[in-house]
Amino acid sequence: MLADVNKTKEYSFQQAWKMLNKGDVMTSKDTGYSYKIDKSDKRNKLKFYNPVIAWWQECDYVLTKEIFGLWYTQF
Repeated sequence: MLADVNKTKEYSFQQAWKMLNKGDVMTSKDTGYSYKIDKSDKRNKLKFYNPVIAWWQECDYVLTKEIFGLWYTQF
């Protein structure tokens, strides 16, 4: 389940990625897509929240247009 996003602060991709590595969820201001890193099975997996199935699924990348935009985090 996806928790509420804190829209009071905006971050660059680099700042949000650092927070993502600490267990936070980052959400693109441009697309509204959310990502997290699942640290299980001795390897990190990037996951994307799929609103159609209301669940996290593995993904290989963040969209290029999102990288240059602003981000929100969960906390």
